[in-house]
Amino acid sequence: MDKALDIWNDLGARFSQGDLSRISDLQMEASSLNQGDLSITYYFTKLRIIWDLLDNNRPDPICSYNVPSVIVQRKKENQAMQFLRGLNDQYNNIKAHILLMEPVPAITKFFLLLSNKSVSLIIVFL
Repeated sequence: MDKALDIWNDLGARFSQGDLSRISDLQMEASSLNQGDLSITYYFTKLRIIWDLLDNNRPDPICSYNVPSVIVQRKKENQAMQFLRGLNDQYNNIKAHILLMEPVPAITKFFLLLSNKSVSLIIVFL
């Protein structure tokens, strides 16, 4: 190939295709992960690692118009629900309040509140 663009496109076509078996394993791992005996920080970090690996294996599509923002928002909502679903029962009341909010706040926002055990701040936040 004579042009850098041709080389770049060829490399992209070769290496940007995700391994569906790996993607399936990562999705299963994320959906079955629960806090259990883990600290909130460790549980959240494990989920973030899995989500990052999923993003690397299956990046968001590049589209025009308003589609990317819808895809990004739904992805954030899915991650928020997945994180909250895996938390221990002691957080049920807080989980219910967060899931009623529209739009769902950034996951890092309520993660920080939960990890600091700032229940009074969470109530104010909600």
